[in-house]
Amino acid sequence: MPTAPIAWNPPEWNAPEQTKEELVPLEWRGLRYTCRVITSGRPPVTEPLLLLGGALQDMYAWPRLERRLSAHMTLVLVDLPGVGTADDLSSEHGFDALAEAALLVPERLGFDRINLLGASYGAPIAYRAALSRPARIARLVLAGATHRMNPALVSECEQVWRARAALADDIDGTLSDSGSQEIAARAVTTLLNTALGDQVCQAPTVARLLHRQFARITPAEARRHAVCHQRLLGSDPLPSEDIDAVRALVFTGEHDDVSTPDENRAVAAAIAGSTFVLVRDADHMVHLEREAEYADLVLRFLTDIPLEGLHYTTTPERLGRS
Repeated sequence: MPTAPIAWNPPEWNAPEQTKEELVPLEWRGLRYTCRVITSGRPPVTEPLLLLGGALQDMYAWPRLERRLSAHMTLVLVDLPGVGTADDLSSEHGFDALAEAALLVPERLGFDRINLLGASYGAPIAYRAALSRPARIARLVLAGATHRMNPALVSECEQVWRARAALADDIDGTLSDSGSQEIAARAVTTLLNTALGDQVCQAPTVARLLHRQFARITPAEARRHAVCHQRLLGSDPLPSEDIDAVRALVFTGEHDDVSTPDENRAVAAAIAGSTFVLVRDADHMVHLEREAEYADLVLRFLTDIPLEGLHYTTTPERLGRS
């Protein structure tokens, strides 16, 4: 019989009054990049969490998740090469190279084992890291993962950012502003399931937030985003090899049309003994649409709290070879 829904009783997740933040410089094959290490005065209840975000997210892009998780674990956020403050990375370097750079982070910090969260563009990096160094990964969380991106969607994203990069500034800024607004609107529609927006939590609010963010993207940032999407077009995001001996959670929003539920389920099936759930009333932007539930789900998994009976997810599925 299916598990009956239980009252939502999230773990105590209020951020500590004070946190300590350290910026740690790194270098990989001559490219400079940086990670942020966030700690609190409280004893951690699980291994440090290394978070690898999406193509449009730098190491400062997760403030809400930081606030909710920093009381429970050391958080590590990173600008990998090609993102944020890091040096540029050519599209000739694939996801294996980024996984190699990501694995240097815990090594540089002296962590023997870490929890690893890869969201969207970060999912193939995290998958490869866990595949190559399973003994170093205590738990793996993949959000919005797929073995193969929709080529038409990725191509549209690349064209959006190349258009923004090529947009010339008019003397009075009018042309630039008008063009930026149009391009931002196109970018929003690629990431949100607008057809089912009435079934997604906070859809209008999230659309406005993303539109403002995308309208402010500089041509230099847009060129980097285009390279990220060119990388997605160059090869399948996830390798064909299965992962063994790593506890894993794979999830996305039930209305995700960027990396669909079936695609995420197929990724979970490639990881022995993994858990798969869908977050209700959300799409690919679940971390914004249901940010409290997103943090709750991640925290529960990383601290070994059962996921059964949560009102905001589907019934957990155990997939992959046992």
